[in-house]
Amino acid sequence: MAITFGRFTDAFRPKSKLDKWNECERKFEENKYIESYIDFLEYLKDDSTDNVIHSRTNDTIDFKLFQGSKEIRGTMDEKHVKAESWVAAYDKLTVPAMRRLMEMNYSLYYSRFAIKDNHIIIKSDSGTHDGSPRKLYFAFKEVALRADKQDDLLIDDFASLKPIDVQAEPIADAEKQVKLKYFRKWIDDTLKRVGELNTEQFSGAISYLLLSLLYRTDYLLVPEGTLMNDIEKISWTYFTRDNKPFSQKNETMKKSFEELMKKPDEKILEDLYRTKSTFGIANPVGHQAVTDVFNSNLNNVKWYLENNHEDLALIIYEYAAGHCLFSYGLAKPTRQLFHLVLQMLNEDFFGELGITDKIYDSKKKEFNKELIISRINGIVKEGSEQFPELKINTENIKFDSLPNFLRSYFTEIQGLNYNV
Repeated sequence: MAITFGRFTDAFRPKSKLDKWNECERKFEENKYIESYIDFLEYLKDDSTDNVIHSRTNDTIDFKLFQGSKEIRGTMDEKHVKAESWVAAYDKLTVPAMRRLMEMNYSLYYSRFAIKDNHIIIKSDSGTHDGSPRKLYFAFKEVALRADKQDDLLIDDFASLKPIDVQAEPIADAEKQVKLKYFRKWIDDTLKRVGELNTEQFSGAISYLLLSLLYRTDYLLVPEGTLMNDIEKISWTYFTRDNKPFSQKNETMKKSFEELMKKPDEKILEDLYRTKSTFGIANPVGHQAVTDVFNSNLNNVKWYLENNHEDLALIIYEYAAGHCLFSYGLAKPTRQLFHLVLQMLNEDFFGELGITDKIYDSKKKEFNKELIISRINGIVKEGSEQFPELKINTENIKFDSLPNFLRSYFTEIQGLNYNV
């Protein structure tokens, strides 16, 4: 099974999927509900995975959607649309757990947590006449994302709850061991480097180090379950607008990583598995959001280079790529170009995973120029089928040093044209 990186995104679907969406909306307006829903489910289906399964019997559609570790089942007919996911099982439901479910229901728009046969479920239902494809998209997304997140959180917080209906594909033990090794290595190396820096004078650099560690872990290791939730919490803590000084936020992040290092190996390993998804967690954004990240951060590189802190300058580039991959639903070419950055800066990790097409040798400080240019041209060629104005001039990319490569490479990414 191929090794995968990064989170699923449903942003920037190809034209064939957009055509399905237009068809399902048109048919719904013509009161052809069943035909509309068939096209709607085909729109949700990712052609590279079996994330959506459906069958039709007369005027009834049965379907399954997969989102992370959860399965969402439902039916559609001429009168009703129903979708539900089983979140957790219990022998006896406690008052604190019931209170949590009631509190969460106040934050939901299209669905609700409910109790069914000694199970906690999340469900959504609608009449067909007001169950437009647009409404169903947001309803199914709410059910799917909440089910996938809350199963782990509820089970961790309440001992009376037990997992149920977990959808996961195991990964090879060798891959898990490499990921475990680098999970600990990256945290240890980063905390040591942070400890060498003055917390006030280098508060910005410390933020870049810790956040880059966060995003590298998320993208390259792709943890699920409670480990993924732990990573998200660290990011939220830092970016919450609470007027706390950055030095304090850095200390909070540092302590969070120290707590992660205390987790036993088996707890880390149990959150390393593969899943299928139908909805992306990060919302889609235009390319301007990427250039805004560049403009806000890359000007800081110069100072670190001039003051002999090349490692901190490189971390800013990794942070910019990682932040975009973590926070935004990006167009596929941008995701692929950022992947090249993460691979270049973490060649040792890729090598131990068995990915032998090395694009940069950090010990010799040598580029595989031919392979890099081939990769870039391949990304642009594939992406230009959806975005005809997409171009990168590889002659503008410098190969004399890693900082110069990244500077020129990010300049080319910034100038990408996603007009269609």
